[in-house]
Amino acid sequence: MPRVSQYDDVVLGALDRSTHFRSCQEIHAALGGRRSSGPGPPSLSTVYRTLHRLAQEGVLDTLHSTGGERLYRLCRTSFRHHHLLCRVCGRVEDVAQADELAAVADRVRRDSGFESLDYSFELSGVCPRCA
Repeated sequence: MPRVSQYDDVVLGALDRSTHFRSCQEIHAALGGRRSSGPGPPSLSTVYRTLHRLAQEGVLDTLHSTGGERLYRLCRTSFRHHHLLCRVCGRVEDVAQADELAAVADRVRRDSGFESLDYSFELSGVCPRCA
């Protein structure tokens, strides 16, 4: 997949070092001190635009924190999946695509006439360790 921004590799490098979901502000802060032979540190808006585009391309997983903030993580699976978030510790588990969700999305697409319908399904609860 061709990179559109000179910052793609920088942002992906910051995410590659973590298995946790991180906010745009956390990623931006991590990049602030980064010095290399390439471009200087990106602005917050550049990081946000880069994350948003990479998520749309399927390179990044996203979810909303319990506070409503969008979080990002490098996608490590090739299959469609959703996420289960612990509201206490922030632990996230991947949940395989449920056929029932795909059927609902297909029915909505047919009934609405929308094309290229996309959806996400997030669950949150309290994990066994925090219960």
